[in-house]
Amino acid sequence: MVAAVLLLVCGTAAAVYYFVRANRTHARDLIERKQSEQREQTRNRVLELLAHGAPLPDILGAIVRGVEQHQPTMLCGIMLLDGEGRHLAIGAAPSLPGFFCDALNGIEIGIGACSCGTAAFTGQRIVIEDIRTHPYWASFRELAGRAGLGACWSEPIRSASGKVLGTFGIYYRQTHKPTDAEISLIEQTANLAEIALGRSHADQALRENEKLLSGILENVSAYIYMKDTRGRYLFANRLLRERFAAPMEEIVGYDDSKFYDADTAARMRRDDLRVLQDGETLETEETNLNVLTGVTQVFMTVKLPLRHDDGGIYALCGISTDITERKDIEEHMQHMAQYDALTHLPNRALFNDRLQQAIAAASRNRARLALMFIDLDRFKPVNDTYGHGVGDLLLGEVALRIQDCLRESDTAARIGGDEFVILLPAVEAEQDAGKVGEKIRLALNQPFELAGHTLQIGSSIGVAVYPEHGSEEKRLVKSADIAMYHAKKNGRNNVRIYQTGMREVSE
Repeated sequence: MVAAVLLLVCGTAAAVYYFVRANRTHARDLIERKQSEQREQTRNRVLELLAHGAPLPDILGAIVRGVEQHQPTMLCGIMLLDGEGRHLAIGAAPSLPGFFCDALNGIEIGIGACSCGTAAFTGQRIVIEDIRTHPYWASFRELAGRAGLGACWSEPIRSASGKVLGTFGIYYRQTHKPTDAEISLIEQTANLAEIALGRSHADQALRENEKLLSGILENVSAYIYMKDTRGRYLFANRLLRERFAAPMEEIVGYDDSKFYDADTAARMRRDDLRVLQDGETLETEETNLNVLTGVTQVFMTVKLPLRHDDGGIYALCGISTDITERKDIEEHMQHMAQYDALTHLPNRALFNDRLQQAIAAASRNRARLALMFIDLDRFKPVNDTYGHGVGDLLLGEVALRIQDCLRESDTAARIGGDEFVILLPAVEAEQDAGKVGEKIRLALNQPFELAGHTLQIGSSIGVAVYPEHGSEEKRLVKSADIAMYHAKKNGRNNVRIYQTGMREVSE
């Protein structure tokens, strides 16, 4: 009798242990996913501010507040390196004490100039787990003590060319050692700050160029030219001669057909006639291919008529500013706002937009489309065993393999963690979507050779077809999600098509 009771008690304890352990794992996964979503929200908010031309202090403040909002134990600050590359100034530090910021504002960088000054000087991440004992804080230990700071990590903010622009610092009240996730956070935040600073520098350069244009001939940092009423060049300044790679005598007397392709030359001639014949002043954005050099550039061009004393037009003057770099930055920001930075696949927002358009088209045409949810099997052990760097490489390779299985009209997206979604905007039957899912499953079953490791994962794939499994977006997404979880519960590494009667399951 006693033995039976003990056996029952032990069995119950074991069951409780495994239940608690499973729920802790699930809770941790949910926390990690939530944190990833929160970082994406901050990133999208910052990109939105950039796209609307918000002032740099507002953008930097949004970056810092976004991190602190989702990580309340952190106190963050961004410091900017001056033009001489010798001193740091406070860019944004809303939660750090005012006297602390005042003391560090203008600090000269160098070894031992606390965490940020050392990071800016060395160009390397500085992690100080205990400010009280580290020599880099020897001269600022009392200041940090008054501010109640116990740890500080600082990440250099670098431009695309590798130049240090400033630092992003994370402070803790107590001594603290960073986790892999926190290291990833500081890296991602520094990258986001680099985008903001890059845009600010580009805008500043553009404003300086606009100021120089007021002098026109006195300040020749723009492409300045004159054309007669037949569109032939009368004058080209130094910059334009360098762009054409030709001396003045090989430019004057020729029209644009000598220097640009036929379509560009014809378009420029139409604009010229609006100035020369109608007396308009035009301000246009031009993308021009120079046939002599093979270089394509983007210009902001102003064309205005030149008149005799009697008002008659005898020529036009063109002033062009090269905005190629600014356009590249804008396109880069647009791309980052719509695409996953790790896999370069569309992100959730862009995928949802394409899904809505596909459903509308399918409804009009009375056609079918398919939606797939893909969850990678055995991905977490890769991160745990080999680190997030290898895990990131694996996600990139997974994205490539998925795309190789799709048509050009199909869309694959990463919606977070190791979860992917697929949109097949045109399918004939459920079986066709199932075949594509099976093709993807087999592709992901093949070993991955990454960073000197052979990695083996699998995938659980759920498929839903419009309109049978949902005639509106929310229901269709739910059906694909339910089918995916049934695939996981059915032993993983398989494809399940949604069936009426499938019940929602959870991890």
